[in-house]
Amino acid sequence: MSKSVTNKARGGHPGRNPSAAASKFENQVRTAMRPYTAQLRAFFNERHSPTDSEAGIEGLVTLLTVHARLRDKVAVSEFDRDALAIQFTDLRSIGDEVAVACASMLREFMLFLAESGRWTSSVEEFKSVFDLLSAQGGESPVVVPELDETSADARWAKLPMVGTARALLGWVGSCREVTPEGLVLQSDLVSAAAAVGLVVLLDPAVEAPTVHWVPEAGATIATMSQLPKLGAYWDALLRAGALVIRDEKVTHNPVVSEALFADSGFGARGAKDLVAEGIYTHILLNAVGPNADHTIVQMAAALLAKAGSANPPPTAVAFSVPTPGELNPEQAHLQPMLERTVPGAEALLRAVESEGMVRIGKHIRVPRVLRGPLERALTRVAEELLS
Repeated sequence: MSKSVTNKARGGHPGRNPSAAASKFENQVRTAMRPYTAQLRAFFNERHSPTDSEAGIEGLVTLLTVHARLRDKVAVSEFDRDALAIQFTDLRSIGDEVAVACASMLREFMLFLAESGRWTSSVEEFKSVFDLLSAQGGESPVVVPELDETSADARWAKLPMVGTARALLGWVGSCREVTPEGLVLQSDLVSAAAAVGLVVLLDPAVEAPTVHWVPEAGATIATMSQLPKLGAYWDALLRAGALVIRDEKVTHNPVVSEALFADSGFGARGAKDLVAEGIYTHILLNAVGPNADHTIVQMAAALLAKAGSANPPPTAVAFSVPTPGELNPEQAHLQPMLERTVPGAEALLRAVESEGMVRIGKHIRVPRVLRGPLERALTRVAEELLS
C-alpha cells in the first residue's frame, strides 16, 4: 500500500471544484469500466430500479475518478485504503449523509468485483477496505447521554408513542384472532386503527389508495398495508415481546406489557426503549411503500443519526432540494435522485415527528431519552440494507 498518498495535498472535493485535476482521469476510468459496465448494470438492477442503477454507475465514475486523482493511478478493480480514507474525510465535509450514501455505493461495487472475480488486490486488502467502507456507512454520530432515573421516567412520560403503544395493547385485550401471517384481521382494522389514533372506514373492494402515515379522517382502506402507523406499532410490540402470537391468536406477554404500562423503574424504561427501537426500524424499512427506495432510507437514516448528534442538522438545509443548475457539472446527474430522495426522506422524518420521536424546528433533534434505541435501530437498518 503506497504511503505517498497520505502526503499528497488535497485540492478539495471535485464536487465543489469543477476544475479539479480529478476530471482528467474521468475518460480513463470510463474506459477501464467499459468491459464490465453491462454486467455491473445487471448486478445493480437486481437491487435497485433501472433509474437508480444508472445514477449509481455515474456516481461510481465520479468516486473512482476522485480516487484515481488521489492515487495518481487508474485502477478500478482495487482501492488504496489510505486514499479512500482521505476521500471520505472530504465527503464528510460535505455532509454525513453524502458519505453514507457513497460508502453504500462502493460496498456494492466491491461485492460485484468479488462475485465476478474481478478484484485484483489481495484478500487482506479487500477486507481492510471493506471494513473501512462499512465503518463509513454505519458510523453513527448519535450521542447517547446518561440520564438519571427520575429524569428518564419523566421524559418517557411525555412521549406520544408511549400512550399509543399502550392503547394498542389495550385494544388487544386478553386475546385477538389474527391472520395466518400474524396481521390484524380485516374485520378488526377499523377498531385497531382507532386505537392508534386513526379514523378510517373499511371497504374490501377499494382500490389501493395513496398511503399516508396519518390518513385523512374517514379515508377508506382495505388492508393493513394501507395503515403504516398501525403496522409500525404492531410490529414494534411484537419485536419488543409485549405481544405474542400463537395458533393465529395474539395475546399479551404479561411481564413486558405490565412493564410498558408502568411509569417508573428499570423494566418500564426497558420496555419503552425496545418499542421505540422497533418503531424507528419499522418506519425506515417499511414505511416508504411497497417499492421501498433504499436511497430514501439511507438519507432518512443519516439525517436521524445527525439529529441525535451533538451537531443536529438545520432543517432548511436538510430538506432543501438543489435547483436545476445549482449542482456542479460533475454532480449534475444526481439532480433527479435528489428531487426524489429529499422529499421522501422528509416524509419519513415527518412520520417519526408525529410520534414525538424527533423534533423538527429550526434544527432536527432526537429527544435525549430516545438516542439509545435510535442508535440500535440504525444498526439494524444498516444490516438489513447490506444483506
